[in-house]
Amino acid sequence: MKNISILGLGNISIELCSSLKKKGFNVFGSTDNSYRKIALKKLGVKIFSRSNINKCILKADKIIITIPPDADGCPVVRNFSKEIIESNIQWIGYLSSTSVYGNHNGKVVNENSLLRPKEEVAKSRIKGEKDIQVLGEKHSIAVEIFRVSGIYGKDRNVINQILSKKVKPLYKKGHFFNRIHEEDIARVLTRACLNKANSGVVNLSDNLPASQLEVISHAFSIMNMTMPKYKNYNDISSKIPLSVRRFWESNRRVDNTLLKKRYGELLHPTYKEGLLYIHNNYLSHSLNKD
Repeated sequence: MKNISILGLGNISIELCSSLKKKGFNVFGSTDNSYRKIALKKLGVKIFSRSNINKCILKADKIIITIPPDADGCPVVRNFSKEIIESNIQWIGYLSSTSVYGNHNGKVVNENSLLRPKEEVAKSRIKGEKDIQVLGEKHSIAVEIFRVSGIYGKDRNVINQILSKKVKPLYKKGHFFNRIHEEDIARVLTRACLNKANSGVVNLSDNLPASQLEVISHAFSIMNMTMPKYKNYNDISSKIPLSVRRFWESNRRVDNTLLKKRYGELLHPTYKEGLLYIHNNYLSHSLNKD
């Protein structure tokens, strides 16, 4: 029961596969990304091309699906249900997004909250969740859906954005969002794979919803730098691209009580610990080049 396949070796895959290998899993996965192929092979991961996902599935006792849905739902269910049904798979971990909740005007949402997204991408997430749930119910396979908040980590974080001079602080009164460090994603998913076959929906999110300005301000403080003057979102919203405006028009605080009850406390409970860890372990040298 320690053969796991990850369908879609994306941005979190190196952290996740490293965590799984340390716990003795035989890890298989699918990607056509040349950089990740090299890095993951060094970790001992058996890589399959995206055209051979069917073979990757047949290796596994458990699978984690990170391949995003499309307008028609989950492509893995649509194209590979037969392989899943005929395999030894007893548990499916499915990565979705907290975007499915839509806008709740800053109120707290949990796994039972009403789903009311406006964005087509988030609506596709709901279709994907339903597809995988129906497959599991019909064939007695445990399905655990992880609704993931905004991911940050070693390579993708606000400190890197500040160093690249890509940060433009904005403030919108009463606007909140949650994040989750990639190390916590890896730890939780590894625990899930080691655990009995849990099912249902879990919010994979940190402990502290915060405004974008709070997160950026904290990053500048860690770096001992002065934050540039922020702009008020309401003053410039008409000039912001629609893709960015979607973030600002969705406002919610995500409750992660079930996550901690099931999988324990987070390594990086809030953005404060997470950014400090990134700064001290990966990026402090970048600030001292001169």
